[in-house]
Amino acid sequence: MIARLYRILLPSAFRKRLYEAFLGKMIHSLRHSKVRLNGISKIFAGWFRKLNEREQALAFIGKHGITSYPGAYSLKYKTLPIKVEHDAALGLPWVMHNGRKLYFPAAMKPEQVSRLYRSLITEQDPEAAHRYVASYESLKGWTLLDVGAAEGIFSLDVIELVDKVYLFEYEPYWQAPLQASFAPWKHKVEIVHRYVGDRDDEQFIRLDTLFAENPPPRLFLKMDIEGWERTALAGAAALLHKNTEMRASVTVYHRPDDPQVIGGIFREAGFQTSFNPGYIYWGKRLSTALIRAEKKP
Repeated sequence: MIARLYRILLPSAFRKRLYEAFLGKMIHSLRHSKVRLNGISKIFAGWFRKLNEREQALAFIGKHGITSYPGAYSLKYKTLPIKVEHDAALGLPWVMHNGRKLYFPAAMKPEQVSRLYRSLITEQDPEAAHRYVASYESLKGWTLLDVGAAEGIFSLDVIELVDKVYLFEYEPYWQAPLQASFAPWKHKVEIVHRYVGDRDDEQFIRLDTLFAENPPPRLFLKMDIEGWERTALAGAAALLHKNTEMRASVTVYHRPDDPQVIGGIFREAGFQTSFNPGYIYWGKRLSTALIRAEKKP
């Protein structure tokens, strides 16, 4: 009732300013108060005994507040200044990332680009639970399937090392930035404007369809598609079972039982699996972020 009156009595523009000024942070804190209090309790517990890895992540949240990346590594990026440039010819903002231009959608304001870019480089820190590979050099000579490419930062980091990259991204607002970021390497990059799933139509494609015959000898599968990983892997069943040298790094935090289910999919196909150390905070819970899988012919 109060919320309804709030929306009726106050103009939307005023509500937006109020939310951005302090109300948004207040609501966010209330929604996550339970885990914050749990984290504070772990700080006190740490005075008397050694905390395990999960408890250390909670203690970090207790001390530093709610964050998706509960580890000391994240602090160095929190206020890192980001220089956002604008490409007048393309109408796109960009940042210089490891000597290469990384483009973002035209609708993004500089502060939005800065915030997103900080998040991207935080999650790929060598100590982060969301880090896709321990070493970029390990992908030298491989073919990369970047499923859920978004801005393509991971592929951009390894573009000089890999033989070929398939960027799977359906969202229209990422198409122009991807084209711009990978223009210097268009001879080895294929942008697939579809979702990866378990069917083939105008919006979806199965990996089994793309690699029905003669898959590349060494495939690396990176997958982060917001909870649709199981569906995409179902559409890659034949590929996973082929006698091909293959490695994968797939997110497992979107659903509570993802680690067990997705791990089972890979192990049933003959992969050795392990989980990346550390935790990510997502959906009001701490979770393992990534499973890494490997199969040799």
